[in-house]
Amino acid sequence: MTCFVVKLLQRTQLSHSQVDVKPFIYARCNWLDDEAEFHFLSTFNNQNYRGSLKYTEIRSAANDLDLEYEAFLAECKKALTTHMGLTGFDYEISQEDEQPQAFKLYKCAGYETLYLDIPLKKVSNCYQLLDGAIDLGQQQATPAPSPDIEQKTKVMLEEYEKYVTASKQKETEMLKKFILLINSKKAHIRDLKRQLEERPERHSKQRKIISDSEDTDKDEEEFGAATQAMNIENDS
Repeated sequence: MTCFVVKLLQRTQLSHSQVDVKPFIYARCNWLDDEAEFHFLSTFNNQNYRGSLKYTEIRSAANDLDLEYEAFLAECKKALTTHMGLTGFDYEISQEDEQPQAFKLYKCAGYETLYLDIPLKKVSNCYQLLDGAIDLGQQQATPAPSPDIEQKTKVMLEEYEKYVTASKQKETEMLKKFILLINSKKAHIRDLKRQLEERPERHSKQRKIISDSEDTDKDEEEFGAATQAMNIENDS
């Protein structure tokens, strides 16, 4: 539940014979869960009125104007809760000779559009409106923060800033160490690859040396073999 009491300027059609006297509308609106309640006091005739609108009726008005409901409701609420009225809106309570009487909210943006038409009933007093104004006046303002709270808040902010700074420094140091570790791992991997590439060549050289050694040993064995005796047959 949200209650507001404001003073609105009622629009008038001024003729040449009329004095420029601006009548006002004192308005109390109470926004409930499913409807909005209104109490009005017109200074034009010192008459009190009350009325109400269901949110379903406000939604229907938005649909008739091809407007999005939430935005339409917010705009109407702002127009009805702004002291001295919201710029671009006109407010009117129809005269007694117009039946039924109604409170009308117009939006004037190059052309006039009727936003809300709230049916009214006369009431004998303005107690509801006065009660709403008194309740709002009795609401205590938010107390100013005490010096102790301000000091504690300041200390907490300073400690938080120190913590953030230290965390960033620690993060930078850890990142540097991580980069060094990664570079070391990369160098180790490159060294392993180099060793793997050199190993086949080393094995090939070793196999060649062994093969040459075996050939040499074979030649030596053949050279050191026993000499066979030659048989010479004498011609008889």
